[in-house]
Formats: sequence, C-alpha cells, structure tokens
Amino acid sequence: MEYKLDIKMLRTIHTLCACGSVLQTAKILGVSPGAISYTINKARKITGSALFFRSRTGMAPNSLAEELSQKYQKIAKDIDVDNVLSMKDKTVFTVSCYSVLELLLSTALIATTESLPRINFCTSIENDEARIARIRNKEVDIDIGTRLPINNSIIQLRFFSSGISAIVRHDHPVIGEQFTMSDWTQHQHAIWSRGMHLISDNVEQTNRFNALFQTRNVAFVASSTLNLVMLCAHSDLIILLPTVIAQNLQALLPIKVLDVPPELEMSYECYVHYHHSLSTNPLLGELIQHFQASVN
Repeated sequence: MEYKLDIKMLRTIHTLCACGSVLQTAKILGVSPGAISYTINKARKITGSALFFRSRTGMAPNSLAEELSQKYQKIAKDIDVDNVLSMKDKTVFTVSCYSVLELLLSTALIATTESLPRINFCTSIENDEARIARIRNKEVDIDIGTRLPINNSIIQLRFFSSGISAIVRHDHPVIGEQFTMSDWTQHQHAIWSRGMHLISDNVEQTNRFNALFQTRNVAFVASSTLNLVMLCAHSDLIILLPTVIAQNLQALLPIKVLDVPPELEMSYECYVHYHHSLSTNPLLGELIQHFQASVN
C-alpha cells in the first residue's frame, strides 16, 4: 500500500530507525524532540501503524517503519534531500488563513508583476494549541487569524485592525444606503460557525453589543467565511465583517458595505504568526508586505 508521506516524514522515520532514540534523532536533524514526536505521530495517523515500539535498547521499528526507511534510502540516492528541504523552506510557503482572506490574498498576488514565492494555502483551524503546533513543527509557515498566546518559538505581528460593517447584497429590496437598528432586528442574519472575536475598550459598549448579538434572528450558520459572504451576496441575509475585508470584497462580489449604528460599533484584530527561524528569510518579509498591502 502506498502512503502519502512527505520526504520530511520519511527522513525522520529513517533516522529514528537508524539511531533508536528520539533525542538523538532530534539532535541529528537539528529540531526539538517534540518536533520528532509530532512528525512520527502524524505518520502513525497516516499509515494506521505504530511504526515504533519501546524496547530495552530504545525505539525499535516495526516492519512498516523498516520498509519506509528503505524507501527513503532509495530516494536519497537520487536527490540531495537536504538541498530539497532547504529550497522548499526558502521558496515555498504554506499559509493558513480564513477562506475569505485566501480569496483576497490570492487575487492580489495574481495581479502583481513581481516575482514571488509559491504559496500553498491550507485550511485554518480553530484550536489555538493546534495552530501553535502546526507552526512549531513547520507544517504551516504563516498563520493568519486571531492572536495566538505568546510562544517563544513564534513571532507575531498585527496584520490589520478594523472596525466592523454590515454587509448586504447590492440590490437588497429593503435596506438602502444606511443601516439602522431596525434593519438589525427585522431581518435575518447569517453567521460564521466559529464566530468573530470582536473587542472594545469600553465595558458598557461590549455588554450592549453582546446583548444585541445574542438576540439576532439567525437563519444560517456557515462553516466558511467565503461561503458566508457568498450567501449574503445572493440572498437578503445580513452579515458582519471587518470593514477592511468587506471593502476589498466589494470589488469582487455584488455586496454593499454599510456603517453600523453606534450600538454595534466594535473592532476586530488580525495577526500574522510565523516560526522565528524564518525571521531572516527575505522572501517571507516580502510576502507579508504584499499580504498587508492587499487588505489595507
């Protein structure tokens, strides 16, 4: 049976087969023991096999791990693995972000005439611990979303800060160029299943907004931010979005971006996160600058 294991996983399995120690494998490959455990656990999930078991002499491979080690050795004879991995680190970036941001960033990058690195977008996840693990273990190079807890391995910078706006389809039969509290209470809403982490410096404003937020007439819950906007663009539903994002989407989709009444005024902050080992990579800096330009 063929398993979809990348060269990094195969190299880790081969090295652990050879030395029988997670600590020694980490030292050889120049990563943390936690990164080795993460990679092996991921390989176990893909293969459905334990791959290794503890023995008196260390971590012993099973027959599948030995087979994968041999496969790696055959590949390593034909290519310079270290060069391939380092080139990948330098020129290919895996980016995790919300689907609506993926659309905006993609269209902005396509429009540029500058030579930029290849981007592999992947689905964002909600759990902060899992997001941190993906960055620390180099599964994701750039994570864009709500601010993560402080971690010594991860650099974070603010991507954008924005107020929020009400979004309706451009030819909404009832809502015109001004959005009122009557519009808020009398029309149905669509919401994102994860919710937005909206903030305010004013306690009274936060409490008032949360009370209004809880009394919405919610008709649909979308799992994707892009699906949420598309649903709004082709129905009479109302959604809330960060103003910066909404204004950029207005050029792509048939929507209106309307100021909210004072009762609904809140802010949203979005952050970029990446592993500190990428901080000296000039391509990363250029890429983040392009990302920021695409939403500001």
